Amino acid sequence: MLRHTVRALAAALLLSVATQASSEEVLRLRLNGDVNTLDPIATTNFTIRNAAYLMYDTLFALDENYTVQPQMAEGASVSDDGLTYTITLRDGLKFHDGSDVTAQDAVASIKRWGSVDGLGRILFGKMETIEATDDNTLVLTLNEPWGLVLDALGKISSNVPVIMPAEMAAKPASEPIEVPMGSGPYRLLPDEWVPGSIVVLEKFEDYVPRDEPASMAAGGKVAHFDRVELQYIPDTATAINALIAGEIDWIEEVPADMLMFFDGVETAKTIAARQSGNSMQLVVNHLNPPFDNPKVRQALQWAIEQTPFLQAAYGDATDRYLECAAVFFCDTPYASDINTDGVLQRDPDKAKALLEEAGYDGTPVLLMHVTDISTHDIYYSVLKPMLEEAGFNVEVQPADWATVATRRASKEPVADGGWNLFFTGWGFVDQSNPMTNVYVSGDCGDAWFGWACSEELQKLRQEFANAPTDEERRKLAARMQEVTHDLVSYVPVGQAFPSIGIASDLKGYIDGPVPFFWNVHRVN
Repeated sequence: MLRHTVRALAAALLLSVATQASSEEVLRLRLNGDVNTLDPIATTNFTIRNAAYLMYDTLFALDENYTVQPQMAEGASVSDDGLTYTITLRDGLKFHDGSDVTAQDAVASIKRWGSVDGLGRILFGKMETIEATDDNTLVLTLNEPWGLVLDALGKISSNVPVIMPAEMAAKPASEPIEVPMGSGPYRLLPDEWVPGSIVVLEKFEDYVPRDEPASMAAGGKVAHFDRVELQYIPDTATAINALIAGEIDWIEEVPADMLMFFDGVETAKTIAARQSGNSMQLVVNHLNPPFDNPKVRQALQWAIEQTPFLQAAYGDATDRYLECAAVFFCDTPYASDINTDGVLQRDPDKAKALLEEAGYDGTPVLLMHVTDISTHDIYYSVLKPMLEEAGFNVEVQPADWATVATRRASKEPVADGGWNLFFTGWGFVDQSNPMTNVYVSGDCGDAWFGWACSEELQKLRQEFANAPTDEERRKLAARMQEVTHDLVSYVPVGQAFPSIGIASDLKGYIDGPVPFFWNVHRVN
């Protein structure tokens, strides 16, 4: 009864919001999953990252050529010895409560980001100090030259180094900020936020865009809508019907078997998001049995292959996927086919033999089966019989993505809220760079979820950061791939290029690895 009451109240609020906003320009978005936090430092969840870009800004950002540009920063100067970076803030920066953004806020925010982000940790490992010398100036002093300082501060994907008030940034990154605040083009309306239903933001009138044209995450972020509503619609078919009917304006991903719904439709269309291509990965928890045993992890590799997943998800739309076992993505500077036999080929008998050799005792493997993202739902359905045929005992727990994105942070045993396996998708911009690819850190307890541990990977990554030539970096990346596939921190399940759904009357949508909604406007 309580559940029905909550749903009824949420529906009533939605109707009320729609009525209040009827005279305003409203952009309605359906992301992949619920927005249960708006703290992109506390999670790498892409749904949260995408929503957060509406309300936060960054010191630097990547343009459409993947070149770092100043954003909140007016500019940066570097000392002749390459050890000191002086960054000045541009004029007119304000938080959503009207207070000025200061260099002290930026320093606190960068420290919070650097405590959890892989690239941020590398930066802080090379940093002597970071301090605000006045309200508009921050100074970073390194202990050795490192040419990726601005690349790190302009990182486009999770974790994005967003700027927030210093008092909020003082909170540990492990504790999500309950009522967050940024300085971006839209501001959150906390009183209208109903987790599991809707997030509402409104245009921040005091936001001052840069003068340059919008270019991916950089340039002028012009808000053309009075309000933005992020509506949680768990069922994809329902969301598509709402888009076609004009009830929402954008869907993050349209499954291949639903592209036909748009045939002959004038109100909405699909766009192949080539730059949003990602690699679906099966992430492995190295802490909990049975995958704390290396031979059981190797058995997992031999138990599955990519083709059945890709065909089940994308059918005959072969232009939307690519079989690929490269740790740094196929068709990139660091692509390699080294040590990929066990990833691309399936051999259930070999998997069974490895399980027997490992002394596998039938410990259940927990699959946190995501049901509210169509592709994930399909992948889990394909995975279960594959694992069972190879000799694994499989336990399935249905859940929504927001729940899985929270539970995956647990290092506890499965019985106490931990986990064994889950699917996720990292994008090209994250995976193609060894400095941002979470699976090659080898950082043990400080690594990304799964906590794969390798002293050699840690050493290789440091060598890569300091490598003077492209040839040397390619050699190091190839060795990283070899070690990573031996370690089995994850199993790649192919690359995919999703289609977004968008209202036909929306113009100015920015093509990039992250969906951006500044510059988007409606044409009557």
